Amino acid sequence: MNLFKSLGRSKLVLDESDICAIYVDKRKALVAQSDTSESLVSLWEEGYPAFLDAYEQVSASQEPQEFRLADERHIKCWIVVTPYEGGAFFVARETTLADQMTEALIESRAMLKGLLDSAVDFSFEVDPLGRFKFVSPAVAFGEKTESWIGKDAHSVFWPKDNAPGRSPFTQQVQKHMDGVSTEIAGIKRYASFAVEPVIDEEGKIVAVRGSCRDVTERIEAERKTRLDNLRLSVQQRITQILNSTENSQDLLDNASKELIQVMRADLVWSVLKKYKEGLVPASICGDLDEELDLDSIWESLSGADSGVHEINIDSRGHLVIQLESAGEDVGMVIISRDTTISPWSDLEKELLADIADVLTAAFGKAKLIDRLYRLSSKDELTDLLNRRAMREGVEARLKHQSRTKQAGCMVFIDLDHFKEVNDTLGHNAGDDAIRLVAEKMQSIIRPCDLAGRMGGDEFVLWIEDVDEETAAVKARELIDYMPSIREKIKGAHLRLGASIGICKSVPDVDLAFDVLAARADAALYDVKKTGKNDIAFAGAPEEA
Repeated sequence: MNLFKSLGRSKLVLDESDICAIYVDKRKALVAQSDTSESLVSLWEEGYPAFLDAYEQVSASQEPQEFRLADERHIKCWIVVTPYEGGAFFVARETTLADQMTEALIESRAMLKGLLDSAVDFSFEVDPLGRFKFVSPAVAFGEKTESWIGKDAHSVFWPKDNAPGRSPFTQQVQKHMDGVSTEIAGIKRYASFAVEPVIDEEGKIVAVRGSCRDVTERIEAERKTRLDNLRLSVQQRITQILNSTENSQDLLDNASKELIQVMRADLVWSVLKKYKEGLVPASICGDLDEELDLDSIWESLSGADSGVHEINIDSRGHLVIQLESAGEDVGMVIISRDTTISPWSDLEKELLADIADVLTAAFGKAKLIDRLYRLSSKDELTDLLNRRAMREGVEARLKHQSRTKQAGCMVFIDLDHFKEVNDTLGHNAGDDAIRLVAEKMQSIIRPCDLAGRMGGDEFVLWIEDVDEETAAVKARELIDYMPSIREKIKGAHLRLGASIGICKSVPDVDLAFDVLAARADAALYDVKKTGKNDIAFAGAPEEA
């Protein structure tokens, strides 16, 4: 059936038809319409923007135009506009049903995907004792499930007796548990459980039914994403510490504190490898007191592959990473926690390996700052620490021992009859004697101890984590060496000796160098009064 009839050359009348159509002439006057075109007529007469825009485009281009239309009743149409003798035909085709079918198909596909996504890998039922009564399918997690019937479910999913405190097999209410760590047949997996109890007529739980899915890939992907974000965050924070900290001790302390937080550790050692001193624990941060044989740990990694190594001592697991820059050993970081409670994960080891570069940069800057500081803090004659550096070093140790509760000893040294050396042999011999005393002091202490010159013929030692008796042994060694010094400066006939006062620090009480030095100096003065060339011990703070 024709859509319209021609009446003359310029006038058209639309047939009676179920097709919705109107004709608008070049003066934008509505000339003709079909019997079902009320909606189109209304839209044209109301000046509906889409109609007017289509009319203008068709008039200008003399090319057909198409657009979609939906009214407030959710009826949808496809409008085709074609040019004719300066005007335009508007023909509408309702697409509501077709669109609804398309939307239903899309929705059904989404529902199907949801069903597939919720498909389970394993369904089960266990008795009140947690033993499998029913399992399906025949193979799950790569294992034949038939052999599981009658077995304790915990022994299957957690053969190492490390089941979580809230086990899915003992739930008394309907529950969904996601990301539960399992270890089936020696392979670590993560599972999502949906469980519910089976209750008899008397209200007694007679079984637990449920299903589980292997969500290992999803959990590991999520953890990997979190690890990547955490790594970038840690690198940024340590880099910020690098850029904002000018003190080597603060730099390593702040970096160590960052590692404690990120790695959920109890203790972190930052150990510098120095040419003369060897391994030096530059920073120890944490809430526990624990001593480590750093040399043994370093040697145990000699020749090992680079990267993170786990060393277990008693109940504690230590993650150790050696740091290297331009082929030179920089030091190592040791991170410790109780691994019987929380073992180190592969992702944590990977995180530590990933931030090795920024840790190396932190160590490198700390060593550079330390080297520059030492150049400005050394006594020019003896190469010992000067008074300022000695005060800062000792007070840092006193602050540290407030945490460790380990006392140290200050050894105050004053040379006896030193003026005789200068008066008899000259000031050059006096300088030689001072240097020889300093060399002996350096030889009897460890890398963690401090040695300084207070000025003139006064010296001080800080001996870390020792009692008075041990400090006295080192002091006696220096006194016994004095005759050798007299011989080396060709003054064996002189009375050059050393009076020494020893003061043991009291954690949380002694925090100032000058206070501790005053007690040690008072003990030294007692030696001076009673004959010189000997050792005396200072009293406790309340006795001083």
